[in-house]
Amino acid sequence: MANEPATMEEKLAELRAQYALKIADRVDELQVHVDDLKRTEDNAHNDRLKKLRDGAHKLAGSGATFGFPGVTHYARKIEQMCVKTLEQGLPVSVELIAKLNVLCEQLRQSAQEDEQQDVDPKPASYRPEIPDLHNSSRQKVLFIMEYDGPTAMQILLEMDHFGFDARIIDHPAKLLDDLRSNGAVDVIVTGLAFDGDDEAALKVLAELRQQADYKATPVVVHTTVDTMSARLGAVRVGVKAYLIKPIDMADLVDILDHVTMRHEDEPFRVLVVDDDESLATHTELVLQGAGMDAQKTTDPQKIFEILDDFSPELILLDLYMPGCDGQDIAAVIRQREEYAGIPIVFLSGEADKTKQLSAMEMGGDDFLTKPIKASHLISSVRIRAGRFRQLRSFMVRDSMTGLFNHTTTKQMLDTEIARVRRSGAELALASLDIDHFKNVNDTYGHAVGDRVIKSLARMLRQRLRSADVIGRMGGEEFAAILPESGLEEAARVFDQIRKAFSEIVFHTDGTQFNVTISCGVASFADHNTATSLSDAADKALYAAKHGGRNQVVKAD
Repeated sequence: MANEPATMEEKLAELRAQYALKIADRVDELQVHVDDLKRTEDNAHNDRLKKLRDGAHKLAGSGATFGFPGVTHYARKIEQMCVKTLEQGLPVSVELIAKLNVLCEQLRQSAQEDEQQDVDPKPASYRPEIPDLHNSSRQKVLFIMEYDGPTAMQILLEMDHFGFDARIIDHPAKLLDDLRSNGAVDVIVTGLAFDGDDEAALKVLAELRQQADYKATPVVVHTTVDTMSARLGAVRVGVKAYLIKPIDMADLVDILDHVTMRHEDEPFRVLVVDDDESLATHTELVLQGAGMDAQKTTDPQKIFEILDDFSPELILLDLYMPGCDGQDIAAVIRQREEYAGIPIVFLSGEADKTKQLSAMEMGGDDFLTKPIKASHLISSVRIRAGRFRQLRSFMVRDSMTGLFNHTTTKQMLDTEIARVRRSGAELALASLDIDHFKNVNDTYGHAVGDRVIKSLARMLRQRLRSADVIGRMGGEEFAAILPESGLEEAARVFDQIRKAFSEIVFHTDGTQFNVTISCGVASFADHNTATSLSDAADKALYAAKHGGRNQVVKAD
């Protein structure tokens, strides 16, 4: 078995080679349609011309994409000749057939000439920028530089609850050596004063900024020194935040999340719909090379099955496909309320502006014309998918916590259950509630209560996987959908979260307190509808509450 191509460049080069092998067959198909024009009666000419037009259109678009300009040139001439004859109702004359025969022969010759060209499969204009994507499943590494051992240990334990891999450095003199031996570090939290010198840490941080490997590492100061000179010194060495002790750990985590946020972008999900396997694969590879999660289909009849499974944030849709064209597909997609907002961008060789506008009236949001530079395609997709993600977040997420809202969580439970029914995989649902939350609000105020809610939301995001669905169902109630997880695993995970949350110390007005949660978990294996699964998890939560709170109960 031949080895799989290792890189995107090699895959694109192999794709071009495969395309070159197929051109002769596709020209032969065009020639068959031309020959049929001679043999058929007048009333069958239109059908033959349409087949010839559609075949030439596909070849014109794909030729330019794969670096065959001559193929595109002559195929486009054939397409235009067919369009003119059809639209003007002209007769299929002997002269027309002769011209089409000449164009087919020129097309065949140009294909051979184009193939001899040394085409760089990845020219500069096609070179996508591949972002340095962060593996969200990796724990963020936090260095705590603090002279006060108990304070450093308290920060370490609290940050561990929020999913950080925290390590302590007891003196600035050890910082550079520890950084070199540790490898990647996401953020440093440091005090200022060591050995009676209020500037000890700042001196080392200034040296750190001269090191190419560490000059971009975010630093957060955590100190009792509150002077203008100290703050200026911190600014000059690039400190991202300056905090005065004591600080609530939930606030510290908020800041750490913010200064490390640039690593958290998830790749955009893009669905490519094109009946031409080579073109669909080419577009898919280009987008994947740019760090996107792209998936292709050559069968538009399966569009809803893929939409349900893949949940794309943008659809790239070919305009002309056999059986149903792109306009029809766009209109059908818009009939489903849950997909009405997904951007649909036509990617087609159709250059007629009137036809482009007509297609967009059926549900498209934009029109990109083939051939298109990879850099242009990537930029267009990023802009539109990014805007969709931002707008969608306002509609589907809870404004305080950033988690999914009640309605969206319920919809996603339906989607996950449909997926599990098809795949046979496991699924678990957890219902959570903060214990005695009314007492927190009544005792410490609603602002502190909001901080507790945000802390639990943040812990759920950090402790659960990116594939898990986490929702705030209202007030202090939360839910989490865990794909490919059974009852025992879900109970184990949420018991760890319960313990970690109970150990967080909240500070307010000189006092400190802890909060606990109760949780009920249920599995799809025992409750196989969305309603029965939700009811089972809620009943288990109710049992946890009445069993003394601060516990996880498994549904029967």
